[in-house]
Amino acid sequence: MRILPWLHLAGSRQFGLSSPWDCHIYALRRPGGGILLIDAGSGLANHRIVANLKAEFGDPLPQGTILITHKHPDHAAGAGSLSRDLGGWPVHTSTLTAPILTAGQSEAPGYPPELVYAPCEVAEAFAPGATFDLQGFTIETIAVRGHSEDSIAFLIDGQDLFTADIVFYGGVLGLINAPGSDLAAYRQDLPKLAGRNVRGLFPSHGLFTIENGQHHIDTALAELQGGFVPRTIGQGDLIF
Repeated sequence: MRILPWLHLAGSRQFGLSSPWDCHIYALRRPGGGILLIDAGSGLANHRIVANLKAEFGDPLPQGTILITHKHPDHAAGAGSLSRDLGGWPVHTSTLTAPILTAGQSEAPGYPPELVYAPCEVAEAFAPGATFDLQGFTIETIAVRGHSEDSIAFLIDGQDLFTADIVFYGGVLGLINAPGSDLAAYRQDLPKLAGRNVRGLFPSHGLFTIENGQHHIDTALAELQGGFVPRTIGQGDLIF
């Protein structure tokens, strides 16, 4: 599903593109370049993700890279199997997430039993805060704890921010009732996203926007300064 000339959705629960257990799986590509895939999903519908990529970019596909934001199964459990199904696309993630990917997990609480978080080889583990080029894009990595201890936002070419489950459209936070999710960490780390004049805001669930993305970040920052728990995913109708 095309969002912008350089940006597509290859998988998504909300848009019915892949498994109900998948986050948004973004595919970025410049003309004539390779594909940068942000997150891999659960591994339960790889065939649909591969088919969506081929429908957008042709068959055979150009070479690509899979970039993982954090350890949660709807983002990362499919990394190893999707890499294989794509002919061995290398998987990159942070040094915080890499040990979880390489070890895998015997089970994924809260997910269906057929979801297997199998070990995945990590081709490159970057330090949080690093900036590097991949598939024609310049990527600044920003570690923002709060949703999980290892969550990374990716700022692409200095203007479009892929926030994983850190902050959503409308300034909604990704605070959840799970180990490693922590409001104090949000208060400490979310200010890293202040003052960046973000254009597009692309979270891993729900709505995204191609303009005025900084407004949604600033809304979340303002709520963090109040005396009550900010709006967070799962509250009332704020469910993906």
